[in-house]
Amino acid sequence: MSNQLIQEAPLVGIESKLARVFVKAPTSFGLVERSFMTHVTLRGDPRSKTFVDVVERTLQLTLPAGQAMTHSPHGCSAVWMGPDEWLIESTEETGPELETALRNALAGEHHAVVDVSSGFTVFELTGPKVRDVLAKGCPLDLHPRVFPVGHSVQSHYFKAGITLLRIDEECYRLVVRRSFAEYCCLMLLDAADEFLR
Repeated sequence: MSNQLIQEAPLVGIESKLARVFVKAPTSFGLVERSFMTHVTLRGDPRSKTFVDVVERTLQLTLPAGQAMTHSPHGCSAVWMGPDEWLIESTEETGPELETALRNALAGEHHAVVDVSSGFTVFELTGPKVRDVLAKGCPLDLHPRVFPVGHSVQSHYFKAGITLLRIDEECYRLVVRRSFAEYCCLMLLDAADEFLR
């Protein structure tokens, strides 16, 4: 008997359905799961120059305010979640590495850093019909005048809580809890059905 840890993507149970849906690679709507991205929750006082300076130096990015996100040159992003909270995403570093680096750098400063990577997954949604698909289950106004590139917002998609990021004109990233991933994906596919034929 092996003690080796095996990670499974949240959508492993519907992989065959996804393969059938996207076998023709439609250009109007695409969905790809980015299942093993790093997610670390960071909390601290944005009025503290020490806190802000240490975080920005450690992550090599500016901490955003409002409904914004910022990026570092090495694949790390900070997403504003509230007045004293950010979601740190990374495609390069693992959650424990990032959590340790921030904890060590912020020693002595009031803060909270928690690796929440295993609790979330990410859907990358692409194509000219993405906004139409999202509008079927998200109550927010996603028009580019209201929700431009580089912005983020917390909402829900049907009954699943989400964090929605506008990456570029036809690309959105949807962060969803692992326990809601399959439900959310199936609702996205149902909403996109008319664009996948």
